[in-house]
Amino acid sequence: MEEMIPFFMFGGMIMFVVMILAYSYYAAKKRAEAMEAVAPRMGFTYQAKANNIKSEYNHLNLFSRGHSHRVINCLQGERNGIEVSMADYYYTVGHGKGATHYSQTICIIKDPSFDLPNFFVRHENKLFDYLGKIFGGQDINFPEDERFSSAFVLQGKVEAETRYLFNQRVRDAFLKFAGTNSQIEGQGNTIILHKGVIVKPEELSLLLKDTFDVYNAIKARDTDY
Repeated sequence: MEEMIPFFMFGGMIMFVVMILAYSYYAAKKRAEAMEAVAPRMGFTYQAKANNIKSEYNHLNLFSRGHSHRVINCLQGERNGIEVSMADYYYTVGHGKGATHYSQTICIIKDPSFDLPNFFVRHENKLFDYLGKIFGGQDINFPEDERFSSAFVLQGKVEAETRYLFNQRVRDAFLKFAGTNSQIEGQGNTIILHKGVIVKPEELSLLLKDTFDVYNAIKARDTDY
């Protein structure tokens, strides 16, 4: 009987893997069904796969990271006359045992009237970002606005243009994301926001609202504050 133990262990491992794969398939199927159901309620259309999004928005930093990119469960349409795309986006950084897999629900707003400078905003990690600055990492700070500067890392290809964009009105609008994992990027006619997680279908409207809050703050930046 003892000589059969390795076979039982091997069989158990196979069953465990099969169960994981079966659950993953089931969860993905339920996710797709829920996203398809919520699309018309939000006034959007649903696509199971939308890899054209990566090619259309490959000027954004998010879509240049890693490999094995997948864009699925895509909702597309318009809100207030502005083009909107929401989708689950997956990619991998590294290979083999050292690979890290990322998954997030993204929201993209496209406004042809915009011509934004490149910018990227995320929450600040005090230790790692301090070390990053020592080795030349960029973090655009505003001495007159300690709340914003201590909460976020702000980066941009042309610092002067990024500073000009982030006036007091825009910086105040971004403070709602302080202490969260939200990442916001803009360039040209596009703004993209994600929170580093796959968002539940019933919470997509909040992701959309957050993205439009950024959009509206930037659009109104030149009005009297």
